[in-house]
Amino acid sequence: MKTNKNSIQRNFPYQHPTFGHVTKKKHPDSWKKTVYYWWWSYLKRNQEYLKCCESEGRGKLNKLYQDFGDVRTDDFQKWWSEGDRGANLFSNPVAESTVRLLEVGEVVTGENQLTVSFPLSLPKRHLKKRLNDLLIKHHRGQRGVQQAKTSKAKYQFKGQPNYEGLERALKVYDHLEELKSQGIKKPQWKVAMDLNIVEEEFRVHRTDTPKTAEDKRRVLTAIVGRLKKKATDSVRNTGNGVFP
Repeated sequence: MKTNKNSIQRNFPYQHPTFGHVTKKKHPDSWKKTVYYWWWSYLKRNQEYLKCCESEGRGKLNKLYQDFGDVRTDDFQKWWSEGDRGANLFSNPVAESTVRLLEVGEVVTGENQLTVSFPLSLPKRHLKKRLNDLLIKHHRGQRGVQQAKTSKAKYQFKGQPNYEGLERALKVYDHLEELKSQGIKKPQWKVAMDLNIVEEEFRVHRTDTPKTAEDKRRVLTAIVGRLKKKATDSVRNTGNGVFP
């Protein structure tokens, strides 16, 4: 995924946020359906990092603060764009992700590099075909497949992103934290019901038999417990510069 800033191509291993223009904003999905938005969202829940932000970077998370800055805002676009922060954190190094004309006598080598020389006296159609043939032969990626495993980004997401799953887990996390702050104790199966995070057929209904209702409550409790653990672990990991 590529974006241009000051004529420099930036290559991201996953889809990067886009925001549109002042007069024509894009739909929120244009940034919410990116792993980088959720990384930022989870980091905002890391209490140790928030304390670091409050102290303007002092403490053991200072190094992380120098990169991610203050996240105590709801303006993701401002945070992402400030100082080209998003690209600096999550894109591949500029030199690696740039297609350029080599200087006379210059040699480029590397595991993820392909150097090609071709005579300009040949027809464009022939050259395009030969270049395409070389890409098919030497490019290890497949069309539509993310090249995250070979990414050289400073901060790297682990695995394949499930945006709906990340959102659902954080929804459970926030709700449980709110209940905790209010001193309210509620069965986890009721949390699943309140947040409407399961399909209708898995919800507990008055018409259910006692056994069916009990089985559903057990399943709902397990779902909330799993999502809570996943979100808690991910929030903690952000303090180590890792996600999820």
